[in-house]
Amino acid sequence: MATVYVEGTAQYARVFEGDQDLGKNLPEDSDQRVKLESIQGQYVMNLFLTSEAKKKAIADGIPNKGMVGQLWKEDDEGNTYYKCTRKHFNPKFVDRNTGEQGVVMGPPVIVKDTPEGVKPWDKETDGLIGNDSKVVVKFNVWDGKIAEMLAIKVVEHVPYEPASMNEGGF
Repeated sequence: MATVYVEGTAQYARVFEGDQDLGKNLPEDSDQRVKLESIQGQYVMNLFLTSEAKKKAIADGIPNKGMVGQLWKEDDEGNTYYKCTRKHFNPKFVDRNTGEQGVVMGPPVIVKDTPEGVKPWDKETDGLIGNDSKVVVKFNVWDGKIAEMLAIKVVEHVPYEPASMNEGGF
């Protein structure tokens, strides 16, 4: 297993417990929805990168081939991003304490830079991570095939602002 750090800009961060993607927008009994339900949802965040940062991420071990390589995407304006994911529950792991199949992984660890050093993120006082927040994501990468979001360090926080109904929302 390798540890890889990738710096970029956060978009659509759903990284707190209770806010994970449960696939409710997908058709009932679809393969994707069944998979998301089997892992009790996943934490997701789009991480926008410069082309140099993408090259470095790939060189450091973030996969760009095969099924996981499909997590590299481009938006409508041609900007590159990586879809960071973390399962809430991993049915393939075995609990070390109980020997039972399946382990709750929980959300990624989230921290922030402060004048006193790195401190834990407090959702209640710090708020949600808004679009365009500058972050560093720590990944665990296995066999160059699987990259799991382990932690997020918020370097520059942009507060989350829900879309207003007056701005064309439905």
